Amino acid sequence: MGTATGDPRAAAPILCLTTNPAIDITYTMDELRIGTSHRVETGLARAGGKGVNVARVLHQHHEPAIVIAPIGGPVRVLFVHDLDRSEIAHRLIEVESPTRRTTAIVTPAGTTNLNERGSAISPDDWSRLLEVVRAEAPAARVVVSSGSLPPQTPGGFCASVVEVAAAAGKPVIVDVGGEQLRQAMAAGATAVKPNRHELLDAMGGSDPLDAARRLAASGTGTVFASLDIEGMLAVQPDGRAWHAQIGRVLDGNPTGAGDAAVAALAQAIAEGATLEEQLARATAWSSAAVLSPQAGSIADPADLAAGIRITPIG
Repeated sequence: MGTATGDPRAAAPILCLTTNPAIDITYTMDELRIGTSHRVETGLARAGGKGVNVARVLHQHHEPAIVIAPIGGPVRVLFVHDLDRSEIAHRLIEVESPTRRTTAIVTPAGTTNLNERGSAISPDDWSRLLEVVRAEAPAARVVVSSGSLPPQTPGGFCASVVEVAAAAGKPVIVDVGGEQLRQAMAAGATAVKPNRHELLDAMGGSDPLDAARRLAASGTGTVFASLDIEGMLAVQPDGRAWHAQIGRVLDGNPTGAGDAAVAALAQAIAEGATLEEQLARATAWSSAAVLSPQAGSIADPADLAAGIRITPIG
């Protein structure tokens, strides 16, 4: 296990589970011309996946975090080396299936992402992954489970993570889509953070507020729904809702904005912040991530936080 150094709170980390990790490769170029060859500068390659990005943002804010993930294939050495170099603690289980790669091509016109779906891992690997969470949860402040799921993920896996965290008496945040999102909410997740697409895909309909209210009503926690340039919703089980929006349009790379929001929620929940404080911090950090060139890091959110408006919704 890699360990972070120099942090007096290292005994109380935030667990960051990512079931579909990746090696993220980012190319920055002036223009992408489809159907032609490009000579580019060496791309930035580093350990990725949503849970890893959450851990990076937390680490940037001096919050101890532990990455938990299944890793396999030829990129395993690069993945471990990058986490160690970044001083991000980790508990990785070695699997037969190769870890996927993602590629982001960043140009002034926008970011193009090529995300491999990932490979299935064995039933035994899933059991070992859950046992690592069970072993680490008692010493954690918050458990986070975020990111896409590889093929053949067991039904109810995210709900099982929620149950393991609850058994250890820890709050748990889930950032996932589909049936796993609904199951995690029903199992008692403290918070879930779908984006608009994930929310509507899971709940149906076309109104994200209505969908968030229906999802929240199925559990006991809060639904934080990110709506891109339209800001973020926070909805409680009784239907009460708040909308947060930043006061200006941001130009940059939106990749990783949702992960920054999850990191902010994890920190705020660990600190016992109010719901409005959680929503404001998640909105500020998410916006600050847009101003950073790579997922897993954010610009200074202080100025952005000052411009956030939070409005109760009747």
